[in-house]
Amino acid sequence: MTTRACQLAAPVSAVLTLAGIPRGFMDDGCSNSPDEWFQFNFRWACRIHDWRYCTRCHPADEMTQTHRHAADKELAANIRASLPWRWGWLRYVYLFGVWRYGGVNAWNSCGPEVGTMCRHGMPLRA
Repeated sequence: MTTRACQLAAPVSAVLTLAGIPRGFMDDGCSNSPDEWFQFNFRWACRIHDWRYCTRCHPADEMTQTHRHAADKELAANIRASLPWRWGWLRYVYLFGVWRYGGVNAWNSCGPEVGTMCRHGMPLRA
């Protein structure tokens, strides 16, 4: 999961979340933002973020703007946790890139209108 010797480990909450994501779940990292910068790998944090954004992975009434805000804050916290303090500035640059160039329409986009399988490979719930 790490590509740099000084990179910090993922928080326990992130490890538990990653363990709870089904094997068939497909993510695209942080969409149009690179998954790795200066040899710091953010792919795992982006996978959690995609999981939080997928409609089919959560109860319908859970996909509120509060949930979205919490998912975005979790991404920021996970990226911050994966960087040594002297690289903290990179978090702001990266999060701006995700916000500006990421999947703008990715939030709550896996409804029944996309078919039996969503872009994350998750089946339509009965």
